[in-house]
Parts: sequence; C-alpha cells; structure tokens
Amino acid sequence: MTERVPLGASDVAVRWLGLTRFQAVGAVVGVVLAADALVRTRLVLEGVVGFGALVTVLPVDGVTLGQRARVALAYLSRRHWVRVAAAPVGGVAVVESRRSVSVRGARLAHRGRLDLSGADHGVAAGLARLLDAAAIGGRATVTLHVHREGAGPAVTMLASDADVVWPPGWHDDGPAVAAVATAGGLQVDWLERWGYLRGPDQVATVLRLRDAASSSSRGLLASLEGWPGSTLSVHLEVLGAAQGRRRAERAVHHDASERATARGAGFRDTARAHVLADRARQREHEVASGRALARLSVFLVLRADRRASLRMLREAAIARARSAGLRLERGGGRQARWLQAQLPGVADRAGATHWVTAGDADDLRLPGHDAGTLSRGTPLGRVAGGDAFCFDPFDLYREGVVANPNIVVAGSIGTGKSTVVKMVLRRALARGRRVVVVDPKGEYAALAAHAGVAPLRLGVDGWCDPFDGASDPRGLARAVVGAALGHGLSAEQHFDLDEAWRLACADGAGRPLRDLARHFRDDLAPGTAPGRRVLALTLRRLTEGDLSGLFDGDGPALRLAGEATILDLSALWATPALPVAALSAVAAAQRLADGSAPGYVALDEAWALLGDDAALAWLRGSWKLARARGLSHILVLHRWGDVAAVGDADSRQREQARGLLRECESAWLMRQPADEAADMARALGLRPTEVAALTGLARGEALVRYGRHRSLVRLEPDDGDRDLIDTDAAMRA
Repeated sequence: MTERVPLGASDVAVRWLGLTRFQAVGAVVGVVLAADALVRTRLVLEGVVGFGALVTVLPVDGVTLGQRARVALAYLSRRHWVRVAAAPVGGVAVVESRRSVSVRGARLAHRGRLDLSGADHGVAAGLARLLDAAAIGGRATVTLHVHREGAGPAVTMLASDADVVWPPGWHDDGPAVAAVATAGGLQVDWLERWGYLRGPDQVATVLRLRDAASSSSRGLLASLEGWPGSTLSVHLEVLGAAQGRRRAERAVHHDASERATARGAGFRDTARAHVLADRARQREHEVASGRALARLSVFLVLRADRRASLRMLREAAIARARSAGLRLERGGGRQARWLQAQLPGVADRAGATHWVTAGDADDLRLPGHDAGTLSRGTPLGRVAGGDAFCFDPFDLYREGVVANPNIVVAGSIGTGKSTVVKMVLRRALARGRRVVVVDPKGEYAALAAHAGVAPLRLGVDGWCDPFDGASDPRGLARAVVGAALGHGLSAEQHFDLDEAWRLACADGAGRPLRDLARHFRDDLAPGTAPGRRVLALTLRRLTEGDLSGLFDGDGPALRLAGEATILDLSALWATPALPVAALSAVAAAQRLADGSAPGYVALDEAWALLGDDAALAWLRGSWKLARARGLSHILVLHRWGDVAAVGDADSRQREQARGLLRECESAWLMRQPADEAADMARALGLRPTEVAALTGLARGEALVRYGRHRSLVRLEPDDGDRDLIDTDAAMRA
C-alpha cells in the first residue's frame, strides 16, 4: 500500500453489515417482535415494542434516536455541577475531576509557524516515536493540547500518565499542564447545561471530532487550532504492543467476515466498506512491524464571556471545520462528560472515534500556534492567531536564529513594503541605533523629521566620498566605473584600472576618482586604445561631467554623522545615473558602521544595483562584512521580476542576484501576482506551503522568514508610526 488511507469516518465502533452493535441488536429485536405482532394480531404491546425498537435504531445526523434518548435520560438523571481541579505536585500535575490522574507534561519550544517551515513534520515524527516507545512499555495515555487563554499567546503541551522520554524540542513543564486543565485556575466549578457549561466568569462548550477527511499535504487538525479562548485536546490511548497486534488482526478478520456475509446475502461492497478494509489492513501491517496502535479522540473547548459570543464562536468553528472536511459534534447533553474526557491524561474509551497508529502522526500533525520570534520590544504587528510579533535582526543574530542581519523586503506596489521599513527603522532609532536610508524617490522625509534631521540631496547639498573608510576601495572603484559604463569591465580595462590605481592611488590618500581621472587624462584624445579611452571618458563623467558633484566635487565631502542620515537621490530617479549614485551612496553609508553600535543601511528600489553586474559583485563582497561591522542591509524590491530579469537565463549574473537575496537571512515577503510569486519561489527556494500563503496575503500582511522559521504577520502601526508611513498623500490631494 503506497499511500496512506485517510482517517475518514469514525471506525472505533464494531459494525455488523454497516450497523453498530446497538443498531444491529435493536434492528433484529424490532423486526422479530414486529413481524410476530403482525402475524398474531392480538399482541398489540409486542408490536408497539417492536416498532419502537426499530425507531430507536434510525440514524439522525450520525446518532440513532435510541442513543439520543439514552443521552437525554442520563442528562436528566445526574447532578449537573462539575468540578475540575489541577495542581503541580513535584514534577507532575495532579488532575482531579471524575477521578484523580497524575500526569507529566512538556511544552513545545519553537519559533514561528511550524507548517510553513516544515518543522511540523519533525514534531509529528517525534510524537510517533513517543507513541511507539509507550506501546512497548504497556498501555499509556498521551494527550496533545493547544491552549489559548483569550486572545493571548497559545501554548502547545504534551502530557502522559506514563513515564516517557519527551521528543526533541519538548521541555518538562508540569505547571503548564495544570493550567491547561483548568484554563488557568487551580479549581473551577462548572454548571452543565444541555449544550454548554457555565463557569464563575465565563461560558464554555465542548465539541468532538467525529468524521474526518485527511490529506497528507497538511495537518488534518489545522482548522481546529488557533481559536481565541480555546483548548484543542488530541487524546491517544495507546495499547500495549501485544494487545495492539491482537486488535489490529481482529479488525481485519472481522472486516473480511462481514464483507463475505454481506456478499452472501446479496449485498455489494460499498465504497465506505472498501476504505475501512484498506485502513484495517494498513493498521495490521504497521502494528505488525512495531508501530503503536491507539484510540483517538479529539475535543475542542471554546470559551467566551457571554452565551451569544460563544454561540457565534461555536458556529464559526463548525463551519471552518466542515470546509476542511471535518465533522464536529455539538455534544448536547454530554458537555460534562466531554469536558472531563478532554483533560490531560484522562482515558475515556467512550469518547474515542478512530483507531490510529503511530504512522498516522504526520497526518494528524498540528501546525502549532505561531510563536513569533520570541523576541521582546515594540511589536510590528500580530501573527496569524493574534500573538504580538517583535522583530530585530541583531537580537535574532545574538540568539543564533539568523546567520546574518541582512533583510530583503519584496512585494507589489501598495502592499506595505515602505511601511515595514519605516516601522523597523523607527524602532531602531528608539534603541539608539544608526540608520542610513538611500532614498531614490524622496519618500523618507517624514522619517528624517522624526529623527530631527533634514534629508541630504546629493549633488545639491553636497557630495559624498564613498572611498573614505571603504574596506576595498579598489574593488569599489571598479564597481563605480562599471556602474557608470552600464556593464562590467573588460579584462583589458580591468588591468588598466588596477595599474592606474597602483600608480595613482597606492598611498590611499586624496580623492581616488579625481586621481584616476588625472592619470587617464592623456587617453581622452582620439586615437587612444578604445578600452583606455572609454575608461578616461567615464572617469571624466564622474569628476567633471554629468555625474560630477555626487561623489567628487568642490569643497569637502558631506559629513554623514548622527543617528539618522537620509540620502535623497530623487533628482536622479529614472535616469541612467541612478545605479552609480545608489552604489556610491551605499558605500558611503557603510562608513557609519564602526562596530560600536549596530546600524542599518536601507536601499529602496534595490533593482538599481541588482541589475548592474559590477555593483552586484561589489555588494556580494560587502555582504560578507555585515556581521563584522554590525550592519544590516535592507533591500526593498517592488517587482520580483526585476530579479528574474537580471542577466540572461541561467547566467552567472542572475545566479549572483538570487544568491545575494538568499543570503538575506530575514525576508518580509508581501503579496505578489501569481507569475511574480513563481519567480520568488525559484529565487528564494520557497516551499509550496509558503507560496500558497504568499499569494493569499492581503494589504499590510507579510510572510516573514527569519532563519529556519516562518510567520504570517499583519502589520499594526501605532500612533508613532502613522505619521511616517503615509505614501499616498499625493493621491488624495
């Protein structure tokens, strides 16, 4: 059997010819009594009883009328106060309700959302190993809980009444298990009503998963996780290895005999019968090979302040589950029983719905709530599910989450790229970090005003010296000249420029561009070797022509000092001079990073550098020094197609551009059209789950990648951000 058989409908109850044991017995008794009453017309009471038995086995919404009557009678006959108490005692939690259970607990430690990074498969594999080990040791109960108190952060807990070894990534936490059992208190008294429970300060309802449609490409229970004020409890009552083998073998034999009986009676096999038979054979094969067999029950506890809010929350959860192929039962008259059955470590066989093996753990895997970065600070927004999302690449680097602090921000126009950059930089300034922005369109004046400085307009307010303090001034000179040429240097030009540098700039003093231009002055005349003449003409442009006054000019160079520097290149927007201006501005900005304090260099419209071969080569070298300098580059891309258009297909230049972006350990990816998303997926190696999330983003939402972790974030600017991020003012004027 090459593919896993989906869980499908509930399969714990033993069925005869498609009927549960209760239905089969009731149907046989009803038919016999009713037939006898019809033959012997005077036995009216017998006929009434017979027809009554037949009515009780009629299914209504998956439950027979007899079962409904039994639930109603049990509800009316019992006391409706339910007490749940839990307390940590030593290294375990003692949970008391219908009976007392001692359980060990562990908390899942992770960042981001597991199903976006693929880490959910690893968590599922660890759970499968735990189940297999528990089966070897004998019967055990293992429960998985995703608990969320209100709209606060969720926790994912694992509990067991046996002595087990927790999988990697799980850490002992008995007190947290006690808090999950009582929703944060030590003791809670609930008053049971037909469809809900009333507590001291809230109301709750318990839903149970009955039928499921499974897909190996996503966690089966994903639609049940993440509701505010909820606890998702996945109970696995693990059978001992020997008992599990007997159960699995018995299920196959029972299924074979039932199908043979049905065919002998003239019935054909149904599609459901084929699925159940395939699952039974799959379980037998896996259990025979050493996998654990367990009874599965899944409960979803929803809590709210008022009944109206609880009703809306319940219907929304049922609808979302239905759209995912899951069927939830409301549990009328069984709320107290289900509340007790979902507690950590409690084994309630009556609540089980499916037989599963450890091999099903990957299909049952939970995405796990989005834990965010676990960093502290002023949030940029909230992750899907509601937790605050704080982001600082230097904090993440110190914690070992990312290998370098560089960031790429990409998305279509109007999706919130500039908002992300300005919010990140404003928080950096608040922490005393240096910020330099290379602003090609003049959109950062508000950030400059916030920092108490004026934007510097290159070529108007003065010029910058990109060579002062550069780690590789000769390499920078090659990149600047290449950017001005619009293509890389030939081998001859590369040699000529290196020789000129050795002769004219060896001492490292003076102005390299002016010194090089003076060295090549005699090569301006016609008749000079073409390569040298092109170099001479280009250097003249940089010192005396249309590019003069930017990175060489009269008087001293501008001093780039202070916490914030905004280099305004808007006068060069949409001109051929923009790439060389942007390159030189980035080089000049890097001078501020002296290692004493972390700093940022933000480059909007990064295509201006990525599309230039010489600039790209220099950037790759500069990237390697980001950690040593305490520098975070922020590259902003508006169209991912700009990266795809770099160089020819499969060219070295295009691979260099993609490699540069892959070396950005953090990425804020906003919505892209489908074709652009495909290019982004190839360039960054996105997983299918990431691509699916990316194409469904709304404005102000982002898929954030930081190291091996992923989060879906909705930006939430605060009052201090709003004055900085409005880039649509001109459209409303």
